[in-house]
Amino acid sequence: MRTELAGDRWFAGAASALALVAAAGLGGLLFGEQGAVGGGLLGLWAAFALHRALGLRAERRRALLATPCPEPWREFLRERCDHYDRLPLELRGRFEDDLRLFVAEKRITGVGIEATEELKLLVAASAVTLSLGWPDYEWDRLSEVLLYPQDFDRDYGFEMRELSGQAHGWGTVILSAPALIESFAHPDDGYHVGIHEFAHLVQVDQSRFAEIPLGLGAAGSREWADLVTAETDRIRRGKSVLDPYAGENPSEFLAVAVEAFFEMPLDLRARHRELYEILAGYFRQDPAAWDETRGFS
Repeated sequence: MRTELAGDRWFAGAASALALVAAAGLGGLLFGEQGAVGGGLLGLWAAFALHRALGLRAERRRALLATPCPEPWREFLRERCDHYDRLPLELRGRFEDDLRLFVAEKRITGVGIEATEELKLLVAASAVTLSLGWPDYEWDRLSEVLLYPQDFDRDYGFEMRELSGQAHGWGTVILSAPALIESFAHPDDGYHVGIHEFAHLVQVDQSRFAEIPLGLGAAGSREWADLVTAETDRIRRGKSVLDPYAGENPSEFLAVAVEAFFEMPLDLRARHRELYEILAGYFRQDPAAWDETRGFS
């Protein structure tokens, strides 16, 4: 996440020009010359508002990042977020900046519980773990994170505990707060509800969950599809480090593979090298190498 996106100015200029032309044209069509003048003024107002909105976002971000990351937050990340702890120093700073922007800008709501600072930091750390290697990624598909007090059923009640998390194509992510806390407490078991659900969200394509990582291209997509077939067979034969849930469907395979990539990267690289290398290139991160640097094997 950047203070100002490279495309913001271009988008604002293009959208403003379009608003001006459209408003003037519509006014002229409906009310003649005077309508064109009025529509043009309305278009100018819309153009100014758009420029101002984008400018205010950049100003807010620059003001937020002008101050250092709060030391209690930094200590929290060192103690609770294993991925932050493994990062090279230069990437820790980017992680902190992205986390602060996420907490400041994204809506995180407790349902029956308080969305405490601790929970907001855990939510943000889950998301930023995935997007750290994508400086221009904005989490625009995310509309809101809902935190539930426990696991929930498919009707979003608490009579049965069927689900720890769920991502929706329209941008809502639901997370069980106890499951989220537990995910950070056990960072090497291949299970992380926050990473899993945000992995689904980054693969939303026109409100549907993609079965192949978005942006791989034609050749990469064919390679991924062949890999999923082979790895699903390994799961069924009990020869995989991936959780068996990965065999449910290609979309779940992707989310579970992403969990393993960040939770148990050395095992994944040792036993599923091709899968690891694709994910390392896709996320532009190398957690196995970073774990080796800190003495893990």
